[in-house]
Amino acid sequence: MQKTQNILHYKGIGDVYYVRSTRARSLAIRINQQGEVRVTIPRHLSQRRAERFFLSKQQWVLKRLNGLNHKDCRKTVPPEGGSIQIRGREYPVRLLQGDDSVEAAIWRALREEALRYLPGRVAELSEKHGFQITGLKIRKMKTRWGSCTARRSINLNSWLMMLPEQLSDYVILHELMHTRIPDHGKRFWEELDGVTGGLSKNFRRELRNHQIMCFPERSPDQ
Repeated sequence: MQKTQNILHYKGIGDVYYVRSTRARSLAIRINQQGEVRVTIPRHLSQRRAERFFLSKQQWVLKRLNGLNHKDCRKTVPPEGGSIQIRGREYPVRLLQGDDSVEAAIWRALREEALRYLPGRVAELSEKHGFQITGLKIRKMKTRWGSCTARRSINLNSWLMMLPEQLSDYVILHELMHTRIPDHGKRFWEELDGVTGGLSKNFRRELRNHQIMCFPERSPDQ
């Protein structure tokens, strides 16, 4: 059995999950196809030791993540004056004061809409299914839809505003379920199926067809 012990955020990488495992014999870093980074910690080693190990492998992690994201992003980003769909409605892409790029303008618009919508929706789903959280943060995340901390506080990606409502609800319920069950064991999926009307597998499969928009990487001196 595994239990998430800590989630740390690293500039240029994002959230890194430190997971303690009774089965692991040595420290290991794993990166899945969605760009989720996990550090597995044997029970006899400390969190501090695991963090030092990760920092020593940071360049390798960045190389792997860049490999996952290696594609021509220019074809997926609308130009200034173009538009994006947020919750089914067309929004013009306009650079306002403080926006230094189209990417910044898009994230700003998404965050504004997410702050209007997500807190209320989280409250509705929490009340309906009996979940309790200690906090909610809406963040810019390029590789994850959401996350849950060991203290039962959840983080949601403002990019959820680009998803159909049933899929953004699925992501919310997924993270809410982690406030009860921290791992992805059999019980987690059974209970998630219970709060999604038996459709969790379908929603999970459908979510794989959506991605967070790819933006061209800036050079270090920009």
